[in-house]
Amino acid sequence: MTNKEIILQTALRLFAEYGFDRTPTSQIAREAGVSEGLIFRHYGSKAGLLEAIIQHGKSQVDESMQPYRRGADPREAIEQHIRESFRLIRENVPFWRLVHQLRQQAAVQQNAESQLEAFKQSVVSQLAVPFQLLGAAQPIEEALLLFAIIDGITVQYVQMPDVYPLESMQTFLIQKYRHGQFMGQP
Repeated sequence: MTNKEIILQTALRLFAEYGFDRTPTSQIAREAGVSEGLIFRHYGSKAGLLEAIIQHGKSQVDESMQPYRRGADPREAIEQHIRESFRLIRENVPFWRLVHQLRQQAAVQQNAESQLEAFKQSVVSQLAVPFQLLGAAQPIEEALLLFAIIDGITVQYVQMPDVYPLESMQTFLIQKYRHGQFMGQP
């Protein structure tokens, strides 16, 4: 792993544990085993480091959207997206913890809000396509609902990873959408 990757992973862990605003770059440097100047050389600023973390997470989620771009059967694409989303939740708890913390920090919202909103809009527009193909009465609303469900599950799991029934929720959600149980469907 390169110094740049070590800095990114260390910052993610510390931001998720202590919050963006309560984590100084000096602590990140110390725990990453690098100089503070190296952080600024690679990322420009603490806000630039946060932006890189968000961008990395966004690229992972973007990968989970591949079934929609490959022209897969709409129900299959939704199922694959749900499976990938749950995999990302399981494998990236610190990232999701950070994202949900950012939503609560007014000072950080100014730095990350537009990035997070653009990301949400991108996901929702891609999610709407299979619902439209399946004849949903309101495909945008269906996409927003699925996004909100997965987001809510993420919050619950991040808060209680040892007790939240993530696997059974994944199964339940897949079955719900596999059988067309959404608005505009019988």
